Amino acid sequence: MNRTARSSDEFWDMKRAVVIEHVSLEIKSSFDQFTYQLEKALGILMPVELRSLGAAPASTSCYLNSTCNENNLMIYSIMSLEDLPQKERYKKAKQYQLGNPDIMGRMINNHTGAGLYVPIHLLVYENEQQKVIVEYDLLSSQCAQFNNAALFSDSILLENNLIILIQQADNSTDN
Repeated sequence: MNRTARSSDEFWDMKRAVVIEHVSLEIKSSFDQFTYQLEKALGILMPVELRSLGAAPASTSCYLNSTCNENNLMIYSIMSLEDLPQKERYKKAKQYQLGNPDIMGRMINNHTGAGLYVPIHLLVYENEQQKVIVEYDLLSSQCAQFNNAALFSDSILLENNLIILIQQADNSTDN
């Protein structure tokens, strides 16, 4: 097999600048209260629930599709700084990957490149002043580069669902 390596000049000629809009919000709730309410609102598919489904990918997919409509988001993954090896420098922080399987599938069908940006990455952390900060990039700004109205509309729908979720998790007093 004859592979020809691209020169670095060719690589840089293929790139383009994309403007990404970033959101940073200070939350009223404590870190633990906000993340608890966020995870509670989204629901987490626990191993017990997976076993009850037979833990087969098809049944899991069926379960997820039956519990998620276009107004719902679900957690795809959570990464906590607690999971990292440097425990002595531990700060309260979690990164969530959130999305809606139907909307994300539609977006990727509209433009495969959207797969780079979904699910949405949401970062929740406590800063040095013990204030809770929520940060994410606007999906609509990431998808604007594709000039696809349906894709842009779906990205706005996911953003609006995310905003509602953040407001609900911050305003909830239930522990």
